[in-house]
Formats: sequence, C-alpha cells, structure tokens
Amino acid sequence: MKKIILAALVAIVSVSANAQFWAGGSVGFNTSKTTIDGNELDKTNSFTLAPEVGYKLNDKWDVAVALEYSHESGKGIDSQNGFAINPYARYTFAQCGDFSFFADGGFAYGFVHTSGVEDNINAWEIAIKPGISYALSEKVSLVAHVGNLGWSFAKTGDVKVNEFDIEVTNAITFGAYVSF
Repeated sequence: MKKIILAALVAIVSVSANAQFWAGGSVGFNTSKTTIDGNELDKTNSFTLAPEVGYKLNDKWDVAVALEYSHESGKGIDSQNGFAINPYARYTFAQCGDFSFFADGGFAYGFVHTSGVEDNINAWEIAIKPGISYALSEKVSLVAHVGNLGWSFAKTGDVKVNEFDIEVTNAITFGAYVSF
C-alpha cells in the first residue's frame, strides 16, 4: 500500500512540475444612446468582468473555467445583473511563431436578475469559439476570440428561447493571460 501511495505522489509531483497554470480574462464596457428628432429615448451602460483560470495539459490541450459578472443600467431600462460559469477545453490546432490558433469548446450556465422582476433569466449554452493568441513573452499572452458556433437555451417564467448561433462580427472578445 505504501508503494502505491508513494508512486501516486511521485506521479502528481512530476505532472505538477511540468504543469502550467494560467490566469487572465477580459473586461468590457458598452454605452449606447437612442434618440429620435433630438429627443433621447434611452441611454444604456453595460460592464462585463470575466476572469479565467486554466491548466495547460500539454502543447495542444488546456482546461479552464471562466466566471462572468455583467451589469447593465440606464435610462429607459431596469437594472440587470448577470452571472455565468463557463468550464471549457481549449485545443490549439496551429502555431506560427508567437501566434497560436485555437478553439474553445465548452458549456456555460448563467442567470440574469432584472430589478423589479420576480423571475430570473436562466440560460445554458454549448459552444465552440475559435481564437488567436499572441505570446508577448514566455509568461504573458494576448488573446482574441473571433466568432461563436453554438446552441443556447434560456427560460424566464413561462417564456423559453432556443437559439442556434453562427456569429463572427458580434462575437469578438479580447483578453490577456499570465502563465505561472
């Protein structure tokens, strides 16, 4: 029994010695205003904070989880707060110098609470998100996701929405990662 425990500890230590944990994420801000004949109908501000942590299994595969918080408020709308968790796997399919090309595949669960509304929005998503990474140094990378191929389901009260997405222009995000 001692030999099995010792062998397991040696295996864990050797894997951990070669492991690369990374952390990063993205921050977003959006503001919009709608006017008709110079009269402001509504003005909306939204903010998103999405930290991520991951583990590099080898040169091709990573596993990670992203957490997201979003807030939207403004004139003409009720305040909304959203939370999501998104575990995923990343497959790096090509490298060219400091550039890496990858696809993230995973699922997400999120909910949105709107002030003054009893029912929250509950949503599920399964998606593949292609991306590109540029290594600034051995430890720091800039990352961009460009597009989304996925299916999502949302429900609030008796209202249900199923959606299939193939997006490029509306699904661009930027972030940065630091490896440890």
